[in-house]
Amino acid sequence: MLRNHGLLTVGPTIAEAFVAMYTFEATCMIQIRAQAGGELVRVDPRIIEGAMAARGMVTQGVGPGALAWPGLVRKLDRIDPSFRS
Repeated sequence: MLRNHGLLTVGPTIAEAFVAMYTFEATCMIQIRAQAGGELVRVDPRIIEGAMAARGMVTQGVGPGALAWPGLVRKLDRIDPSFRS
């Protein structure tokens, strides 16, 4: 996160960078909304580790970008296929 400039993400592919940005932005919005409700409660690290392990199983180790990107490209094709030219 760049001070006074916003979010910046990179990844080995466009798909990975996009999903990282989408997730980063969504988690920032969730945190701000949660902080508006009062003091935050820390999540137990074991729960975070379990969630990360579950993510690895669901994505079969290929990463979330490889799963989300084809659907996003299909959606863009429906909206405006001229991006391909």
